[in-house]
Amino acid sequence: MNLFDGDLLAGGLALVPAFALWGAWPRRRWMSWAGAIVCFLLWGAGFAHVSAAAVALWVGVGAWSMLACLYAAYVVERNAAEYGRLSAMLEGRSQKRGALQAQVAGSRGKSREIETEQREVLALYGMVKGLSESLTWNDLRPKLELAVQQYLRVEEFALYVVAARAQDDMQPLLRRRISAGVGASWEALQRCLQERKLALTSAHALTKPERAIAVPIFDAKRLVGYFYARVPDALEPEALKTKAVGFVEEMAFAFRRIRLFQEVEELSQTDGLTGVYRRAMFDERLREEVVRAKTFRTTFCLMMLDIDHFKELNDSYGHPFGDQVLRRIGEILRASVYETDFVARYGGEEFAVLLPRADVVGVMRKAEALRKAVEDEVFDQAGSPVRTAVSIGIAHFPRDADSVETIVSQADQALYHAKESGRNRVIDISVVRKDA
Repeated sequence: MNLFDGDLLAGGLALVPAFALWGAWPRRRWMSWAGAIVCFLLWGAGFAHVSAAAVALWVGVGAWSMLACLYAAYVVERNAAEYGRLSAMLEGRSQKRGALQAQVAGSRGKSREIETEQREVLALYGMVKGLSESLTWNDLRPKLELAVQQYLRVEEFALYVVAARAQDDMQPLLRRRISAGVGASWEALQRCLQERKLALTSAHALTKPERAIAVPIFDAKRLVGYFYARVPDALEPEALKTKAVGFVEEMAFAFRRIRLFQEVEELSQTDGLTGVYRRAMFDERLREEVVRAKTFRTTFCLMMLDIDHFKELNDSYGHPFGDQVLRRIGEILRASVYETDFVARYGGEEFAVLLPRADVVGVMRKAEALRKAVEDEVFDQAGSPVRTAVSIGIAHFPRDADSVETIVSQADQALYHAKESGRNRVIDISVVRKDA
């Protein structure tokens, strides 16, 4: 091999470190070490092909190339280590950034939850405050509707309460966006629970026929109401049921307060012995009815009742027995008239019944039924049966009178004729005028 060939071989060997560094940069360690191995092999193999004159050159070039390859491997190793350190640092920062972002998102979520809880607590506080200020169902209704929307976050619901004079009959107090289906009436809700064999005295989360909750309202272990709500898609029925159970406990307190207020008010308006309205309430209602009849050109009837021989009953059996008779006749009167009719104790053993929009034939039929019911009533006095009777006088407005005073006078005159003509009978004032 001539010198020129040796120069070329030496030049090629000298280029190996450059190619090794180029191929290994920036992190391919194996490439730099592979270049060093190739350089060593080429250097060793080259001794057999260079001339004696070029050995010194070959040794120098080979040594330089090997050193260059080793240095390139060192540089690549160092760069790879630094790159790894920087990558780890960036990864750590990325992880920290992700953790911080997760914390921020969690904080925002907690902040929203806290805000929601605060709104709910404020809604509950407002509800409790509003309930404590409500004395009638009409006052309670709008406050309760707003509280249900804000605290329970439901839009379709119904609330039923026990009727004033019933123990198990529920009447709707609130009904929002429920015009059909299970919660549209107490009968439908009661039937749905009974068909699924679910106790009315327990709270339930329903899935069929719709997602809903049904929660009873108790006051001292007595069922006083029922709450039904359709569950929005965003809420879980069980969670809403648990929340509603606590909610209705606040309702029960308000229900009790309103009922107590109504009872006190009713006691002040009704006769304690007979349970019918007092004379003052009757006078006020009669004045209102006269104004209404004149304004809208309607009619009404006034019926006056008096217990026959009541003084003799008191004298013969004592005042407690007389009270028993008065109490029972009051019960018969309340049970025999419509809710729109008005029954009052006019004084002593005398009662008055106001019947709005009543026709002549219907009034006479009702009066006869009342008279017969009293006549058929048997009172027990020391094991002996005692019966009594009533006389009834009837007058119609505006047929027989045009003022409060004249309608009372006409009905009282008819009652007087009923007593004078033998008692235990019904007399219409129009018959008295014909006979006269």
